[in-house]
Amino acid sequence: MKKPFNLRPPVLMAAALASGIIFSAVLAYFKLSGIYILITAAISFAACVPVAIFHKSAFKPLIFIFAVIFFTAGALYAYCLYYVYCASDVPLGELVQVTARVEEVGTTFGGSRYLILNHAAAYGVPLKGKLIAYLGDNAGDYCGRGYTVTFYAVLGKEEFFSDGAIAYRATENIKYYCTVRGGLQAKYHFSLFGEINAAFQSALFNNLDGETAAVCYAMLTGNTSAISDGTLQAFRNGGIAHVFAVSGLHIGVIYGALTFIFAKARVNRVVSAAVKILLITLYAGVCGFSPSSVRALIMCSVSGISQCIYRKYDGWNALSLSAILLLLINPFYLFDAGFILSFSAATGIILIAPNVKRLFGFLPEKLRGGLAVSLSAQFSMVPALMTTFGSVSAAGLFLNVILVPVISVLYFILFVCTLLASFIPLFATHVLPAAVTPLQLTVNFVTACGFENALISSEAGNWLFVPFIAVAVALSDKFNFGAKLFARGAVISAALISVMLVCAARSGNAVTSVTFGSGYSGGSVLINTNGGAVLIVTENYRSVRDVPVGVHTLVVLGGEDNLSVAFALGGAFDKVYARGSAIPVTDIGSVSVIYSDNFEACGVKFSFEGSTLIAQTEGVTICVALEEEGALYGSLLREADFNLYCYGSEGAVLFTAENSFGLPFCGRMRYEISNGKIRPSYVIPKE
Repeated sequence: MKKPFNLRPPVLMAAALASGIIFSAVLAYFKLSGIYILITAAISFAACVPVAIFHKSAFKPLIFIFAVIFFTAGALYAYCLYYVYCASDVPLGELVQVTARVEEVGTTFGGSRYLILNHAAAYGVPLKGKLIAYLGDNAGDYCGRGYTVTFYAVLGKEEFFSDGAIAYRATENIKYYCTVRGGLQAKYHFSLFGEINAAFQSALFNNLDGETAAVCYAMLTGNTSAISDGTLQAFRNGGIAHVFAVSGLHIGVIYGALTFIFAKARVNRVVSAAVKILLITLYAGVCGFSPSSVRALIMCSVSGISQCIYRKYDGWNALSLSAILLLLINPFYLFDAGFILSFSAATGIILIAPNVKRLFGFLPEKLRGGLAVSLSAQFSMVPALMTTFGSVSAAGLFLNVILVPVISVLYFILFVCTLLASFIPLFATHVLPAAVTPLQLTVNFVTACGFENALISSEAGNWLFVPFIAVAVALSDKFNFGAKLFARGAVISAALISVMLVCAARSGNAVTSVTFGSGYSGGSVLINTNGGAVLIVTENYRSVRDVPVGVHTLVVLGGEDNLSVAFALGGAFDKVYARGSAIPVTDIGSVSVIYSDNFEACGVKFSFEGSTLIAQTEGVTICVALEEEGALYGSLLREADFNLYCYGSEGAVLFTAENSFGLPFCGRMRYEISNGKIRPSYVIPKE
């Protein structure tokens, strides 16, 4: 009898390591003691003892013992890093002198620059984490990647959890934030990666128009800060924004081109592998060693080493090895959207691409291979996209099959031309603009079409993993199932898919939905109606990346003179509303701020009453109240169907007519309103 599947030790170790990290994250979320990790490890090791004693072979018990070790190590490592992240290395709220190394330079939605800094110290005390520093009008000296900067600022601490999940800044180990006061002093330090990055940037922005240069720079380095909001959103709506995340698409193209060139030149196998690995490592460094680029780097490196030692390349082992190395570097990469999407796509390609390729046997070899890879990657990323972004593009399947192969060719041309233009000024002036013209036409096509109506949103995204995994297993050629077992699996898969569709339909049919949440020391309320969606945020809400797709109206519930949140989030909206008594601010780009105490947006009626915002829709009253100095807990709340009371960084409390539900540690709760009735969505409130 054939085994259902071949057990690969690296796959088991990667799964055990990831499970340990997830376990520690759950303990941290509920503020449970790390002793539970040791208790779980002890029970697991005890369970391995009888297996090792009575099993005929010593190999399999040893594998599972190593799996327990990986689980325990991952859990303890992540738990310790969580406490290091949450602890403050220096007093907060005091003016300190900061010295740090520039890792990245970017631009906010409002157009102001920011720096991501590492190796930072405040008055000589090392900061165990990165720092994001926002530059004011008087930025001071010029600085770029690799520069050492010194400035004065008041440090603030980032939150680890936001909206019921690990905040994206925590996954990047960005621990502090500040605004530079009085400018900064910068000192040049040589950085090979920084110099190459700066050469790319100079060649593009000095010889192309701003938007084309921004798109080309993003494709080459993964830095999208210079791309306009409209262009970036158009690519997201089309489901092809991944072309800006340096991953297997980019590094694979370069590695494949080098393999072809070296094969034609008959370069020694070992020399070829060494040069290719060195060059793609250099390129990944230029891109900041992002999780997706490191994953592609490791998989290509394993492929090159396998060819040197005449061993067959195994995609599962290569993928697992890259996951282990990345999680050892930073265990919280596991919760990063880029990590999740990159590994989902790679898993889908390995798991189901061979069988999908056979379905297109009537097509030429290269065409059906590319089609199988694209379809497999898209299929496997659907649940990840739903979970991380809350939506998926229906146009993505078409565009990824048709446009991405074209973009791959154009990317290679762009890479070669930019590399030459960085060293040959004449080439940059005359050849580079002509070489990027086809890419510019492609970008114009995507932005002109927009694809706003192609987005499919569903709150059932968290449940999509189960049926998709079942379907992927059924389509895969990596499992040896008998006819009976396969038939039973097909029935279970069909049932799971039916449940998924019912959940999606139930979520989508609600006339109005209200989502309460809190994070980054501020609260948020998202009201979805048939007329559109409105996001209500408090004055100190800064969760920029958590702005839901398709929301075009922002309401700021802030103090009399504080609309800073509008500058942080305003670029993503068509309209911004604030209380009528607020001090007017300059319009945010093309977005105007509307000051009124009574207004209507997306079919919802709003009114400001002191420190409270009242929203009325479908016969339901929603009340959002701010914390005020000296106010008793909940004293500002009024009679309403829903009351959200935001109280600092610890979260928010939701009150209803009948019950009081807590939202600890930046949680999120969603309710649906249909025919005047209120019901909880798939997230059940905690009593």
